[in-house]
Amino acid sequence: MRKDLNLNNQSDREKILNEYLVYIKNVKNYSENTIKSYRSDIKHYFENSERIGEFSNYLKILNKDRYSKTSVNRKITSIRTFLYWAIDSGYLNQNEIKIVNNLKVEKKLPNVLTSSYINKLLDGLPESTEKDLRDKAILEIMYSSGLRVSEVSNLTLNSINKNNSIKVLGKGNKERVLPMTKRAYVYIKKYIETSRPKFQNEKSKNNLFLGVRGGRLNDREIRRIVKLRCGTFPHSIRHTFATHLLEGGADLRIVQELLGHNDPSTTQIYTHVSKKQLQKKYKQSHPRG
Repeated sequence: MRKDLNLNNQSDREKILNEYLVYIKNVKNYSENTIKSYRSDIKHYFENSERIGEFSNYLKILNKDRYSKTSVNRKITSIRTFLYWAIDSGYLNQNEIKIVNNLKVEKKLPNVLTSSYINKLLDGLPESTEKDLRDKAILEIMYSSGLRVSEVSNLTLNSINKNNSIKVLGKGNKERVLPMTKRAYVYIKKYIETSRPKFQNEKSKNNLFLGVRGGRLNDREIRRIVKLRCGTFPHSIRHTFATHLLEGGADLRIVQELLGHNDPSTTQIYTHVSKKQLQKKYKQSHPRG
């Protein structure tokens, strides 16, 4: 057991937490957003716990403050991962921790747009202004390759390959190369050649998608664009991409690789979506459905 710092000493907690954040950034390669969430969750636990390693009082506070089960589970995961690291680092003994399991949450099937609807929607997007072309390129690449919002935001000019593929920096700074549709490539090329120069300034650097002030479009701005142009959320387009591939006969393992999922069970939910769509089509088509 290390004696230099003590987790149950409030003055030492910030130092230990900062050491942990450096670890998950440099060793685990967690994204900035994940690190920010972990820091927030662990600090909240510090502020609302009588003793580090104990959960019962903290869970009562979360329940009293009406946190959703999903939010509670995220906090439990963040804190539990931190406490295991603290044991390995010598800041806690195993017997000081009473680990709790995540709450049971009913899995909700993701919203999925029909292929006819999303094709009609994308085909109907305007192309008359620089913003129109930029937004259309964003939506085309999201449906083409199933990108997360953060992955779209992090794209650079060097991400686009001439062989209709795209380099994506995903969670944990893991890079993967994805195919994209000819249509997506055409609109991205068109945006780069005719629209991007109108946004570009000294702030632009090598970023692909730019805002009106020339800087990189952030996650919030991309979500706003998707909501404005499609009336839905970015993750719905990602769900739609995955479901349409499975319905078209793609192997689950291939879809997992395209989405950048480390855990196959994360991709498994899309098989349930496909089955739901199959049952719907069956009932619509069968004379006695």
